[in-house]
Amino acid sequence: MKCPHCGSLRDRVVDSRQSKEGTVIRRRRECLDCGYRFTTYERFEEEKIIVRKKNGTTEPFYKEKIIKGIRLASKNRPVSEKQMEQIADEIEKYLLEEGKLVVESTEIGDLVQERLKKIDVISYVRFKSVYREFNDIKDFEEILKEIEDKKTDKS
Repeated sequence: MKCPHCGSLRDRVVDSRQSKEGTVIRRRRECLDCGYRFTTYERFEEEKIIVRKKNGTTEPFYKEKIIKGIRLASKNRPVSEKQMEQIADEIEKYLLEEGKLVVESTEIGDLVQERLKKIDVISYVRFKSVYREFNDIKDFEEILKEIEDKKTDKS
């Protein structure tokens, strides 16, 4: 660490303390050249996920946007706020574990649909209709047929 008083790079750590949350370490340092004492903080750097949208633009990944989309699709449906947050958390965790720091918005939409379908099929259809930009009744008929076919396959 560079001493803020004299600019020397020679110092020693006098004291280290971890924050209550365990996310920050506070270090008291002493410059070995001028004796000046100063404090530094260490934080871990979170990986940032970037979303590439359909139009080619990029933006940071926000779990809140996923929750908002699910909330709209699940209005008056039996999908709890906790389930919505869990879906968003699972998707973020999956992307980080897979090392996908640049991800297509379509992949995020697919991941949401996959999870939402298991919770509530009506919310799934609503979400998919917006996400896939359904234009007419035929689009709805296709998805409903797909759901029915899967039900009969399980029987």
